[in-house]
Amino acid sequence: MIGCLVSTYNEEKKEMKRSKIQGLAFGGLAALLWVASAGAAEVAIVNGKPLSAEEVKRALVGANEGQRAAVLRDPVAKKRFVNDLIEQEILFQQAQKEKIDQTAEFQAAVEAFKRQYLANQLFSRHLSVKATEEAAKNYYRNHLSQFSTDSVHVQHILISDEFTARNLLAEIQKPSSDFQVIAEKNSKDPTAKFNRGEVGWITHSSPLAREFKDAAFSAEKGKVVGPVQTAFGYHLIKVVDRKVGKPLQYDEVELQVKASLREELSRSYLIQLKKTAQVKLNDKAIESL
Repeated sequence: MIGCLVSTYNEEKKEMKRSKIQGLAFGGLAALLWVASAGAAEVAIVNGKPLSAEEVKRALVGANEGQRAAVLRDPVAKKRFVNDLIEQEILFQQAQKEKIDQTAEFQAAVEAFKRQYLANQLFSRHLSVKATEEAAKNYYRNHLSQFSTDSVHVQHILISDEFTARNLLAEIQKPSSDFQVIAEKNSKDPTAKFNRGEVGWITHSSPLAREFKDAAFSAEKGKVVGPVQTAFGYHLIKVVDRKVGKPLQYDEVELQVKASLREELSRSYLIQLKKTAQVKLNDKAIESL
């Protein structure tokens, strides 16, 4: 699947493949912010610094419920996890000795984490009351077409600005035009030089931008739709073929339904905030990046 369309989900999967120690260092950032609990049992002491049982449990917050339960019920897994935290603490203390926490890179990383963490907490606070089980089931009933095995074969052209995309669309709509030739010459997708805009068969669950998928599945076979704006730019999408699948039951797509509901609620909340935000863009500065 072409790189510029795949959501950040794939990047997150790659990040999870990093080393065990680095994964703990970033994924369990709470462990770097430990506050010792008075009277809590100490499971280890690292260079004079106690590691309490409460702190170990707090470090497990980053794991999902199943992983957390697996660690807590397995003595070997418990020791392995504690050992991971000990190794992390040793590295943490050494990094402090070398004053890495005083570098500009560290401060930038902390600031980036703070921004992401606070944004996630804000969404969680405002959306948790709306993303209920009943709301998910209602969302499923109102979006049945999204939860099926339908698929479409698509090609696309990525353009950086809407004006150019609309002019290109007019050229594509001429009877003698060849979509893939135009894609090869004009698409900003770095893979277009090799695949001539070919995306292939996609489903509703494909890891692509929601706007892209919605446009593709709503288009007729043989038609070109767009420009469709995503975080990557403006897309012109051609539906080469379609396959009608079968509807999926709620139990089969429950996680997907809830993720889609949260995405919609998040987008709606952000749109509300943007209406009252004062934003000034410097196009020249953006172009010079």
